[in-house]
Amino acid sequence: MKNRDYKRRNLFLLLESKRKALNVVAANQNLNIFLRWWAQLEKSKLPRQSSICRVKNRCIETHRSRSVINVYKLSRLEFRRLASRGLFLGIRKSSW
Repeated sequence: MKNRDYKRRNLFLLLESKRKALNVVAANQNLNIFLRWWAQLEKSKLPRQSSICRVKNRCIETHRSRSVINVYKLSRLEFRRLASRGLFLGIRKSSW
């Protein structure tokens, strides 16, 4: 599963600028309708796996995909384990 997510992240990085440029052209009401249609057609030819919505947040330690704290990029279990060792400044038991 983590290999699939890794591939999706790489595809997103490769095709992000192209997708954004095509989105701008397709959404611009001042351009010719045929140019906008072409941009929409080119956007639909891009692989679906390269979209940002396909990328899953994962814990960087355990690669767990559920209950990931976005600020730390850790799962709640790993965060709790590291916080109990005192590796995060300012984190107390009451804030877990």
